[in-house]
Amino acid sequence: MFQLFIANLALLTAFMFLSSRILRNHERKPFLPVKLRLVIGGVHGLFGILLMFFSVRIDGTTILDFRQIAIIAAAHFGGIYASAVTGLIIATGRIAMFGVNTSSLTAATTATLLGFISGIIAMHITDYWKKWLISIAASIGVITTSLFFLLGWRSWYVNLYFIAIILSGGLFVAYLIRYLTDANRLVYQLEESEAKYRRSFTLQEAIFRSATGVAIIFIDPAGITKVFNPGAERMFGIPVDEAIGRRVPGTIVDPEEFALRKQELQRQLGRPVEDLEVFVTGLSEGKGHEQEWAFVRRSGERMYVHLMLSEVREREDRLLGYLAIIVDRTESKRAEETMMQANRMLEQLSRRDGLTGAANRRAFDEYLDAAWTTAAMYSQSLSVIMLDIDCFKAYNDTYGHQGGDACLKRVAGVLQRVVGSMDGLAARYGGEEFVVILTACGRIQVAGVAESIRREVEALRIRHIGSLVSEYVTVSVGAASAIPYAGLSPLELVGMADKALYRAKQEGRNRSESYQPGS
Repeated sequence: MFQLFIANLALLTAFMFLSSRILRNHERKPFLPVKLRLVIGGVHGLFGILLMFFSVRIDGTTILDFRQIAIIAAAHFGGIYASAVTGLIIATGRIAMFGVNTSSLTAATTATLLGFISGIIAMHITDYWKKWLISIAASIGVITTSLFFLLGWRSWYVNLYFIAIILSGGLFVAYLIRYLTDANRLVYQLEESEAKYRRSFTLQEAIFRSATGVAIIFIDPAGITKVFNPGAERMFGIPVDEAIGRRVPGTIVDPEEFALRKQELQRQLGRPVEDLEVFVTGLSEGKGHEQEWAFVRRSGERMYVHLMLSEVREREDRLLGYLAIIVDRTESKRAEETMMQANRMLEQLSRRDGLTGAANRRAFDEYLDAAWTTAAMYSQSLSVIMLDIDCFKAYNDTYGHQGGDACLKRVAGVLQRVVGSMDGLAARYGGEEFVVILTACGRIQVAGVAESIRREVEALRIRHIGSLVSEYVTVSVGAASAIPYAGLSPLELVGMADKALYRAKQEGRNRSESYQPGS
């Protein structure tokens, strides 16, 4: 008898293992199609009939085996549809195998009844162990009742064997199914992880290969190149097989810039540094940094790049290396430099008089404010010279506006030549008026400069037949000088020079005058 129950248990183990493997893709689904449930019921029913071939005979028509567990398992996998079909198939098989008699009809009835009871329990109880324990208890109750009906009081010793066997077999199968379900779940999670990894790896590989406009380089902690993508090969002109295994920075970094950066880092840290430290110093876990670098192509051509560098770690305590993403900014850098040069030129032009090339009124105002602040800070003299071309309207009327423009340019040239050797600024103040600012220049010195300007303009010998002063172009010049103090403003200093200019005109033009307090 014991050998037959061992055979039943072995068959149950093999069958549950196969069922679990076949149904593993359906275990995660909350609802199974009715057709699949019926198939589950049919397969478990046929298995129940197989178990009856290894049953223990109590008498000529009464047998004991594990077919009740097949019904409970069917309810677990497929619900009431499956368990009902299993019960009906087992009932039919019981009658077919042992004929129509009281034992067969009773067994068929209990199988059918257990099919519906197990299905109802599976429908309404979600807790796994509670469902199995109640189903086993229901099976024990139904079978012991049927045995008492068939054997009377003689069934007590049979019931003891049955309860022990069905309880141990049922719990064994429950544990087995739970174990196989957990194993299937772990296998599924592992397969999903592998699939996710493969998808991620495939995507990364595709990005890595398709990023032909971006250099992607991976170096190990020792600075040896381990990965060199096609974009890097194209950017630097170095074949992949030649770059792999070589040490950075010797491969691609401009040696002059690298030496300067290394020297600066050593100065900051106060110690010698390794080559790789020049790149990775300042990196922190989980955070990269970005830098502008000068690299070189294999041809020796210098290039400007944007370098994004980050650590790659397997675990917090294990550094795998460094990932560098490099973007060529040579063209954009050149464009930026061209734009900066253009902006500087525009800035210079915006401060220059378009006709004479001298500074304009805006540049004069800004320079005057800055020079005034500096002179006040150091208690230095600041001087202003104002000059006006004599009879310039008559010159325009006589020689035309083109002639007048040429005259203005030549006078501006004199101012720039005189001021060029000094610390100051010459500007066109408006029309035929010009102004000069001289820093660290006192009253006596500025008077000499004013007179020099007058003489040099006269020495140009620009014909002016409409002048009331001379047959040549002349200028009237006014100069003023002061050390800034709280009660004096820059505009007042300009006003002083303007008053001196007015007096020069009053005195007959073609002369220079210095501002005298009270004048």
